Amino acid sequence: MNDVRWGAPYEGVRFGLRPPAVAEAGGSILVGLLCHNVGNAPVRMFGFHPAYPRALRVSPPKADRPYIRVSFGDVNVLHPLDAFSVLAPGATLETSLDLSFAFDRRGTGTWQLAFAYDAVRTGAHFVAYRGGDEAPQSPVVDLLVSYSRSLRDAGIDEATEAKLDGALYAGEARLLDLLRHHGAGGVAFAARRVARVLSPGAESIAGWNALDALALLGPQAIDAVNVAREEIPHADRALAFATRWLAFRHGSSPDPYDLPFVTMLDRIVEEPATRGNLLVGWTGVDSAIHGLRRVQIFGNGERIVTSRDPGTEFSRTRRTMLRPHEMQALVEAIRHSAVWLAAPLREQGLPDEPRPAFEVQLGIGGPFSRQVSMWNGEWRRGPSSHLAELMDRLASDHIGESMPPS
Repeated sequence: MNDVRWGAPYEGVRFGLRPPAVAEAGGSILVGLLCHNVGNAPVRMFGFHPAYPRALRVSPPKADRPYIRVSFGDVNVLHPLDAFSVLAPGATLETSLDLSFAFDRRGTGTWQLAFAYDAVRTGAHFVAYRGGDEAPQSPVVDLLVSYSRSLRDAGIDEATEAKLDGALYAGEARLLDLLRHHGAGGVAFAARRVARVLSPGAESIAGWNALDALALLGPQAIDAVNVAREEIPHADRALAFATRWLAFRHGSSPDPYDLPFVTMLDRIVEEPATRGNLLVGWTGVDSAIHGLRRVQIFGNGERIVTSRDPGTEFSRTRRTMLRPHEMQALVEAIRHSAVWLAAPLREQGLPDEPRPAFEVQLGIGGPFSRQVSMWNGEWRRGPSSHLAELMDRLASDHIGESMPPS
């Protein structure tokens, strides 16, 4: 850990940062965060559990603090025991701080930043590390952000990049024309921006808008995404998904693993009589905070809606029937969304962000079934947004005997 800059211990724990040697603007900017127990007793630390969602708060420099302050943004949420990791004496925990979204519009240059561990709220039955009178902090480190050489080589200068970024964030109607105007450079720009689907909250909109634009920029978009995968390895999960999605949009054959599922789905769409074993399920929310909203739909059109209000204990169930054209709309939405390609891209969600789950069984056997659970923002912004909206309508227990027309 020679490349880690360590701070002074606070109540037996010290924090360190491992910045990348050079980060590229528009790419993934991941800074390693470590904590080391130099005390004699184990402590519970928040923010280092890979399976528990957390957010980041990035505060710009101030007159009395000339550096960027990064902290966990979950201080007002009551966190359960499984949100914490036990740090034994002499042990070290490590996680990554994804600062891509925070530096998207700061431009290039050397930026000073430090991490501060703000105490979070916990339950009354256990104690977690809180630090001293002031928030424990890492040392101030330099983060060097350079421009994207590949974009400059493709003719996208800093001013053009800023203009395209603005159109991308706003989802402007002229975005596609702007990208086409810059030729290969515009395609390369959009391919790199797909990486932003990994950012939390509203920042991911730019990534999904870029993916939508790439689907309309021709087959060369796939080549541009493959180049971006080499240049931005930290975003490979998002870019690999983009490659598969774009191949689907351009009519490529499914992978051998997906071929039986896609073939059966095509048959079910075209031949309603083959839906005897069809089962579609959707759980929009299932928690004490959000309540329960679940629906199951069978091939004969039977719909079972199970719901529970937030804060209540008992669920209610309602059975209705869908009409033939509504069943047709459902199976076509499944095919259009390419749900067999869907997969969670973000490792963590926002505080209290639901994680809807979708399942579909087309026939008997594993090759004809798919189950996918993604963060709510991925469902709502990604290629499966239409399917998620439709399933939410079907899961509502406030509608009449059948789903209202679209």
